Formats: sequence, structure tokens, C-alpha cells
Amino acid sequence: METEQAFARTAEPALLADIEAFETRIGKTLPEDYKAHLLRFNGGFPKRDTFVQNEEQFTVNKFFSIGSGNMTLNDARRLTAGELHNDFVFFASDGGGDLFVLSVGAEDYGSVYYIAHESYKPPKRKEMGQPRQYGKGVYFLAPSFTEFYEGLVELEE
Repeated sequence: METEQAFARTAEPALLADIEAFETRIGKTLPEDYKAHLLRFNGGFPKRDTFVQNEEQFTVNKFFSIGSGNMTLNDARRLTAGELHNDFVFFASDGGGDLFVLSVGAEDYGSVYYIAHESYKPPKRKEMGQPRQYGKGVYFLAPSFTEFYEGLVELEE
């Protein structure tokens, strides 16, 4: 049986109004499973932090908060404006500057991707609004936030 996920240094609890304001700002609706996560754990550092896929490890350093806290979803959106596809919401990062993003696009709504900054090549401006034109260095991890979240494990040192 999987133990409850623990987070350190979360922000003040998220409010539904904060989530709705963010959705209005980006013109997209966040997946329900991700919204439920924000209402429970608003940002922070997860204890189970590694997603393993095909023998590769993707380690989350920090989830971003909404509404308040250090490095919010709004901050992340501003930092990546013009660099990420319009359908991506940057929700977490690893310790080396790589990104975990959630798709809010119709074709793969709710899917989680990893962007390796060393190999990332953004989509061309004309591709920013086209479905699944995400650029190079973007790796599919899970079809939903729930599957990504439940797939996080704590590796033994």
C-alpha cells in the first residue's frame, strides 16, 4: 500500500478563487486532478520526488504554488512566456533547471511532459498555438497529473 505523499514548505492553502483567476489569465481550464492537488498541497517540496520511466529518472525539486508563495504559477508563466507552447503550464522543476509541464490543450489535455533545457528547442512562433507542436527536447511522462503524481517514488540513497 502506497503511503501518503508528504510535502515540505508549502505556501498558504490555495483558494478556488486563486485557481479561477489563473485560469482566466491564461484562457485555459486546468485539469480537475491538478486543481484538487493545488487545494491540498499548494507548492512545496515532495518527499516522493522521482518519476521513473523506461529506466530514466525524472526528479522533481519543487512544485509551484498558486496565489502566494515563492515562485508561483504566475511567476513561472512569466519566466517562460514566448518559450513554451501556449498549451503548457509549467508546474514544477528539477534541481537543474528542467521543467515539468501540464498540457491544457484539447488533443492531450492533462498530460504531463518533461522539458530538458539542454536539448530544448522551442516551437516556432507560428507553431505556438498548433496542437502538439511542442518543440524538441520535450518528453511525454504520463497521460494525467494523477498518474504522474501517483508514480512519484522516493528512491533509497
